Amino acid sequence: MPGERIRFAAVGCGRVFERYHLPCADERDAMHLVGVVDTDVERARELTADRPGVWTGTRVDRLIEETRPDLISVCTPNDAHAAPVLAALDAGIAVLCEKPLAATVADARRIAAHPAAEELLGVNMPFRFHPLLEPFAEAARPGARRVAFSFATPGNRVWRARTPWYGDARRAGGGALLDLGPHALDLLTTVFGPAEVERCEVDAPDVEERVRLDLSFRGLPATLDIDRAARRLETSVTVTTPGGDHVLDLRRGELRRADGTVDKGGERPELAAVSAYFDRMTGAAGGPHAKVGAQDALALQLLVESAYEHARRPRPRKRATSAQ
Repeated sequence: MPGERIRFAAVGCGRVFERYHLPCADERDAMHLVGVVDTDVERARELTADRPGVWTGTRVDRLIEETRPDLISVCTPNDAHAAPVLAALDAGIAVLCEKPLAATVADARRIAAHPAAEELLGVNMPFRFHPLLEPFAEAARPGARRVAFSFATPGNRVWRARTPWYGDARRAGGGALLDLGPHALDLLTTVFGPAEVERCEVDAPDVEERVRLDLSFRGLPATLDIDRAARRLETSVTVTTPGGDHVLDLRRGELRRADGTVDKGGERPELAAVSAYFDRMTGAAGGPHAKVGAQDALALQLLVESAYEHARRPRPRKRATSAQ
């Protein structure tokens, strides 16, 4: 709460919490870690060994009862988002949840329907908070003719999740599209408005690593290419206009304009949403718009589900032509 020291807790002690949420909290004197929960309690104890007084355990209800947190980060595998998020909202506790909102649309709808969700819930989709996004939008929207988003990462070979849930369709809810797609789609819809799915192709039926998604933004054609098994890192959006291409390169922190000028700046993009939400909670900056809310996150998940439905549709067979 603004002006007060925030009692911070977490559910899930994996890589996301270690690399993003906890460091961002530690950077803020107004936040104090009071408890963590993990299915592996020894992992929780190991992570907090140098933090005397931090409560550790395996149950979210006990975490809430014992530590009385003001804010909870939910950093569990996708299928374990709904229960702790709903428990926090039931208790009137602010909660920052990793994307996607849930592993299934049904659970995402349950979360978004909670009466406290719009006020208390934020979802970690960071690209809309990047400081180069606004100048990119101002440069790219006028005269935009085509949009191309390229998202490539070595995925779990670099990430090395502590538990092997990324390849489990039940736990993950999907593959690269549900994992990385919300990041890209949130950026695109923030800049260009509502999207419609035109076509989607995936390289596997349950847990895909590569995706090609064709979209339309009020008639503006766009493509999203995701490769979670790449040997390179790329996160860039190219907008073609009559005057040339504007490129937002999030990996390098650059906006390369069609006239040849280059803007630089911004923290690591993956930290932007966590920082914005924590600043909102501590009163350092922001306000009601310093978060991706439940309805926005649900809309993105429904867009992803629409893409999966397109991918599942049988492709029309090409008609054979007789030799002349």
